Amino acid sequence: QPNQWAALTHPYDQHLLVNAGPGAGKTSVLVGRILHLIREQNIQPSEIIVLAFNRAVVFEIKKRLQSLFRSLGYAAYVKRLQVFTFHAFAMRSLVMFDEGRSQLPNREDLLDFFAWRLEFDANFRQQVAGGCRSILVDEFQDVSHSIYQILLQLYQGSGSRAGVMVIGDDDQDILRWYRKERIANGKPELHEFAEKYFKDFERDFSGDGFANLLLDKNFRSDDEIVKA
Repeated sequence: QPNQWAALTHPYDQHLLVNAGPGAGKTSVLVGRILHLIREQNIQPSEIIVLAFNRAVVFEIKKRLQSLFRSLGYAAYVKRLQVFTFHAFAMRSLVMFDEGRSQLPNREDLLDFFAWRLEFDANFRQQVAGGCRSILVDEFQDVSHSIYQILLQLYQGSGSRAGVMVIGDDDQDILRWYRKERIANGKPELHEFAEKYFKDFERDFSGDGFANLLLDKNFRSDDEIVKA
């Protein structure tokens, strides 16, 4: 599919939004892009941050990377890649770079605290993301306000030089309950739909070279299932 190839080969320093339907090969595109960044765009594995929302997805990404890289003789590269859940990346960063050794928050408040530290501590922000040239986020439909802020701050921490790619399906938004209610005019409003963050990403990361790609070919199911 042309848009799959376009996603794989998109320049590392240009932002990319990929809306991928069921069975469209989201993880395969993500893994293929990582390989292209290293082999064809000369990005070092340590300069790539890959973030996901649960350990099962992280495990699957690492498994596919190990299999693919081993077959190409790049097995040692996998260990140098930063592939984490958002929670694990936040905890790792706070432990490594929190010079004041402040008390770590509980899991429920971890991402809020990490987003706050990134926003208001420029030194911490640069330590976490200063060496990054490519940020990739899988299952973007699971994003929340704090996670979106983390993404913005990681980009800022890279010196605004890292390219950011997010991939997901806004029609598979099952975590609306997870997002905190917005307060407007003193009254709580409904939790946001993931579609808001897809639109926000296009607004905040648009610019020269920005691409919004749709992957709508279902490779997993036969025609009868797709029609149904």
